Amino acid sequence: MKSIITAFTAFFLMFAMVSEADAKRFGGGGFGKTFKTSPFASKKATPAKKDQQQAQPGQKKGGMMGGLMGGLLAGGLFAALLGSGAFEDLQIMDMVIMAALAFLAFKLFKGFMSGGARSRQQPSAAGFGGNQNQPRHNFEMPRDAGSQAAHNQEAPATQATGFNQNEVPFNLPEGFDQQSFIEGSLSHYRTVQESWNNGELETIEEYVSPELFAALSQQRNKLMIPPQTEILDLSAEIVRADQAGDSAEISILFRGVCKDDLEKSQDGIFDIWHLQRDLSTENADWVIVGIEAE
Repeated sequence: MKSIITAFTAFFLMFAMVSEADAKRFGGGGFGKTFKTSPFASKKATPAKKDQQQAQPGQKKGGMMGGLMGGLLAGGLFAALLGSGAFEDLQIMDMVIMAALAFLAFKLFKGFMSGGARSRQQPSAAGFGGNQNQPRHNFEMPRDAGSQAAHNQEAPATQATGFNQNEVPFNLPEGFDQQSFIEGSLSHYRTVQESWNNGELETIEEYVSPELFAALSQQRNKLMIPPQTEILDLSAEIVRADQAGDSAEISILFRGVCKDDLEKSQDGIFDIWHLQRDLSTENADWVIVGIEAE
């Protein structure tokens, strides 16, 4: 019995390290609602990550140190177990059962961390999340009337190219300024990552639904060492837009490069934010209701 407990301790230590790596970036691992987005988004993202790696051949691959440390820790634990004779009374079937249980525990753990909030999340009766008493942000940055009108005439043709309306909707709200929204999103992405680094959860709360905030704050509070993630390069594009009743929905894809100042490594960014807005409320804010993050 003692050997089984020791083995499970080793497995769960490895799972904890996986969770720690996911939590270094805001929304790491994914939370909340998901929607089907443009099939072209993932195809275009893959070459971008390869180009980033080729452009910096001397740079470590993101998360490499974490992987090395995880391997060393796991190897040390198993070596200690084998050397101490903890497994000498175990039969092959015992090992198979332990491996199956460990795999099941891993799947349950990842499902809880990545998608636990998704099954619980329901739109609130008064809108689509966010603390209404908090000072709010504005995704759609103000533009002068002339440039906004010109952009609204040109943007649909450029942004909607390649979308199959039967698979991925692209129905923007009336008068929606895409360029301002994208510019605002880039600024807000950096803001929430900085707040994530500093543990400023009150700022995070302004951007997300209550259900999503509960899951994110739980993940952030579990971090033993504050992350030091710096955004080096970032771009964004809208990959889905739709309206359902009084709700407007936007999915925006972020691509870029970030740096982990603790591990001295760089990694690619490929995140999708799913946002909703209550059209029945005048000047309602866009609220993040789901995050997909690699």
